[in-house]
Amino acid sequence: MSEPYSAMARLHLEPAALRSYLAAPSRPWTGWGELTGRYDRSGEAGGLPWSMHPGPDSASVERWLTDGDDHRAQLRAFLRTAEEPGLAAVEYDEAARTLTVVNLTVHRESFRDPLWFLSVIGGAAEHVGAQGGFAVVRDHIWPGPDDRYTLGVLTVAPSGARALHPVRDSEAYRAAVRTADAVFDTTGLPVGGDDPEEWAGLDPVECLDAL
Repeated sequence: MSEPYSAMARLHLEPAALRSYLAAPSRPWTGWGELTGRYDRSGEAGGLPWSMHPGPDSASVERWLTDGDDHRAQLRAFLRTAEEPGLAAVEYDEAARTLTVVNLTVHRESFRDPLWFLSVIGGAAEHVGAQGGFAVVRDHIWPGPDDRYTLGVLTVAPSGARALHPVRDSEAYRAAVRTADAVFDTTGLPVGGDDPEEWAGLDPVECLDAL
């Protein structure tokens, strides 16, 4: 597998809304054509990488998301794609009323897995509070800090989910990326070490199932 993308989402959900979101049936997000990436070094914005095949891949994701599974089952399957359990995480902060979902190793050979993640997160629009939420898919692990690339940023609000543009929505776009980087940097690292394979924390799927 080539170097993976990393994906992170944070959603503001009251406990009852969290339960209703996880139990609700999944469905495709149709706004993927508006996703716009950004290169950190140059600040240049661009569409999907040429190697991706949005049409066929979106058709595959549509089949996945209309098979009757709820959001919990979709997130469970997505978390299991992580190369190691310690390279993914789920946390619900009861004080802040936020759900955070992370997978550091999202397959990048196609558009399927990034779109799958964004669609499942976009499904929270009918459940989030006024503070909404966001999701980021980003080339975080392998490049140096100045050479990273963001595939896309999704904003989630009660009115719906939409892709942010790195120029027109620059403040919100960059704030989401900064938050995602901070979460990525602290995911899967064992105390006193830097090898995710040595991670001995909770299984992210078990954390999800406990919600």
